[in-house]
Amino acid sequence: MTAALVLAACSSAPPASAPGSAISEGGNAGESFPPRAPFVTPGERMSYRLTMHQLEVATFTVAVGEPDQLAGRDVVVVQSGVQSSQLISWVKKVEDNFTSWIDATTSRPVLFRSAELATANDPTVEVTDSETHRLEDGAFPVRISRAGTETSVDHQKVGAAPLFDLNGFLIALRTWEVPKGTSATADVIRSRFIWRTDVTMAGFENLVTELGELPALRIDGVSQRVGRDGALDPKSDRRRYSLWISNDADRVPLAIVARTDYGDLRMDIVEYVAGRP
Repeated sequence: MTAALVLAACSSAPPASAPGSAISEGGNAGESFPPRAPFVTPGERMSYRLTMHQLEVATFTVAVGEPDQLAGRDVVVVQSGVQSSQLISWVKKVEDNFTSWIDATTSRPVLFRSAELATANDPTVEVTDSETHRLEDGAFPVRISRAGTETSVDHQKVGAAPLFDLNGFLIALRTWEVPKGTSATADVIRSRFIWRTDVTMAGFENLVTELGELPALRIDGVSQRVGRDGALDPKSDRRRYSLWISNDADRVPLAIVARTDYGDLRMDIVEYVAGRP
């Protein structure tokens, strides 16, 4: 997920059955993510600072748009983006944007679009469309284009795990109310590839943030890239991270720590704007 990395169908408020404020002890392995409305409101926005070794390397923002329709479905539009700091841009510029059209009833992806610089030395924007609404025979098309011209079309096989995109999975974890120790698996689209992600509810902690000291739930995760055939890529590294979500009715993602060979990459919330009531 990007550092590792929403509303009821036609409603302007989160689902009435908001998550509780605590988790219980002792879980059952294999807990999954049942279809449910995404837990967001139009106008909701979250901003984060990314640091490594206490050096700011980038910013990350998530913004929730208005209800819409796509491919005959009611959808929620969610956009996120990461942008490297001025200092890091001198070495390698990063400017990635992700747009999700998420099913307003099930939270499953309908279309996921990423727009990223092709390489560190190539300023061309590469756009990848994962057209999950065109799923046929267990696979969906992944269209890659540059400068408005389609360059390739791959077909991505999907497995038995629930499928989300980058933004949708972050939102799904806001309503993941399970006993401590419960584990689950999901496939998460990030850019042109899927990452098989195992998450475990680690428990309750207090977290100091720029918004104050807040009660939080910690979720530990590990991800590995999936090949086009739907099987794990044996050449892909397993990437580990932890995510903290506020343990209250808002369930705001507060922080992510991704463990890398170069040290921990932290993503900490610096601003939260609630959506319209």
